[in-house]
Amino acid sequence: GVRFGLQTLSFRVLFMRVSILKNNRKSNVSTYRCAFCLISVLFCLLNRFSCISPKRARIYLAGICDASTMTADVITPADGGAVRTDAMITHTETREDSPNLLLDTIDEKVTKIRPHDVVLDTISRQIKDVKTSNNQTVRHYAIDVIDLTATLSTAVSSSNTDSQLAISTSNNSIFASEQTILVNGVNGYKEDGSTVDTDRPLVLYVVGKDASNKPLVTAINGKGANCDVIPGIAVNTTLTRMGRAGAETQIQTDAYSGVPTDFPQYLQKFMAQIEMSELFQRADKEVDWDFTDTEEEAICDMKRVQNVTYWKGIRRRIKKKNAHIQKAEDIYFTEGIWTQAGKDFSFGGVAVDVNNMVTLMKHAFTGNASGKKKLLIAGSDVIEAFEQVEYNRTVQVGAKMQAYGLEFNSIVSKFGTLWLYTIRVWMT
Repeated sequence: GVRFGLQTLSFRVLFMRVSILKNNRKSNVSTYRCAFCLISVLFCLLNRFSCISPKRARIYLAGICDASTMTADVITPADGGAVRTDAMITHTETREDSPNLLLDTIDEKVTKIRPHDVVLDTISRQIKDVKTSNNQTVRHYAIDVIDLTATLSTAVSSSNTDSQLAISTSNNSIFASEQTILVNGVNGYKEDGSTVDTDRPLVLYVVGKDASNKPLVTAINGKGANCDVIPGIAVNTTLTRMGRAGAETQIQTDAYSGVPTDFPQYLQKFMAQIEMSELFQRADKEVDWDFTDTEEEAICDMKRVQNVTYWKGIRRRIKKKNAHIQKAEDIYFTEGIWTQAGKDFSFGGVAVDVNNMVTLMKHAFTGNASGKKKLLIAGSDVIEAFEQVEYNRTVQVGAKMQAYGLEFNSIVSKFGTLWLYTIRVWMT
């Protein structure tokens, strides 16, 4: 028994020694020769230990016994390990004794949350008509068309007997000489000058302007023997411009003039920055995460706040210092689209139904020079109210549409089509 124990110990020493010699890569002939000499010496020593007296042997075994009995039921060293003599190794116990020993299953793909609330920023990046600028001030030129309608500001009496009057309207400048004017809601007269023509509206003819630029008009299907007496017209009656009518030898009329006018816009310098150490980039990580991922997160945040600026920013220029410049410089702020909208609409606190949806459609598509399709960006409360409407053939839900990298729902009416897009956070 003693020889066996010593032989085991000796072979361990030899194995370690030979391993060290190999790891140090000193494996030449003389080195291995020395190793084999050491093996021979140790075998000789083993033979000598085989003659050890029983007393000596007991002393040696007692030493080994002392080393093996220096245990307790559980020993918890400072490194977090734990040893038990009367328990099975289980997942639960191991989680308590050594929390980091059992590896969790790691999904190497990082889930990136991207709220769809950057509709204006997305549209701005999809527009094909992009201009470049060498400075931060841009002036846009635009020209509008002359309005077709105006309203009568001063009523014409029903007892009027004049064949020519200067009328006052909400916009006198839109009426040119030789212009014909349709009087909405007022019937004209037949050629006898006394019978009301229920099929034809009253039409006026502008023969000139008075000193205050009011149009001088006469009737072409009015009352009287010459059908030129203007009948009564109520205040706020809508007057619609129609084509000019010239005489046989006439070669001139009022000149149409129109030049574009400009309005300024400032280009805001949107910024974002990320920093990453070389040590962090080289370090092993549980998930795939590098400089590009951090850059993507920063750009996403920049787009979200930039979208709010496109929505409700104000156009200003200030000269200030900040945390990153020590000298005061010009800082430009861009104008959002909210203040550029021409009109407001309110449901007046009542429930949304198909009738006031028709009113909304009328409000959106009349009284302006826009097209038959408009984008409605709305919060979730508005979309919820729209979803609860029982639509009919007058106003109905249309097909989904793809445009500007986004998907839109639509509401269709005879006035036009609204493209709907919902945002989670409404910028009130």
